[in-house]
Amino acid sequence: MMAEEEGQSLPYVSEIVLKKRKIRDELAITRRTQLELGKYGGKKSKKQSDVSDIKRPEQFIKEFRDKELDLIRTKQRAKRPKSMIPTIKSKLLFIIRIQGKNDMHPKTRKILYNLRLRKVFSGVFVKATEGVIDMLQKVEPYVTYGYENSLCFLIFSCECKILNLLI
Repeated sequence: MMAEEEGQSLPYVSEIVLKKRKIRDELAITRRTQLELGKYGGKKSKKQSDVSDIKRPEQFIKEFRDKELDLIRTKQRAKRPKSMIPTIKSKLLFIIRIQGKNDMHPKTRKILYNLRLRKVFSGVFVKATEGVIDMLQKVEPYVTYGYENSLCFLIFSCECKILNLLI
């Protein structure tokens, strides 16, 4: 029996095919260890875990309802009687964004972008017009604003002093 097995030769496999098999096997082993231990052998981060990418239905419903409520509140603020709308006391307004939310309705977010208030605690000087007042009413929970007061004059005077020093 041994003589018969020795007499049969193994099929010829080229060296390139053997190298490819070896590399493929090594890659399979490294991938398996990466899947078991995470990318770098530590704990899995939120980016790596596929479960964290999937939103739970409760979370999706909550975000949807928050956006709907934001839209409803925006419409209610826009429908306020004219007596509640503040009168324009000055030509200049200073607006500061005080709140930022991810579940904001797109219309509200668009108004804030039109007012150039993209970040929380960013401030802008705006010419006081009826349109700006209407926009401010719609985004009232997210911003605070005031007319020319000591803060505005302080900022203007500081800028003027800096400009005078530079000239």
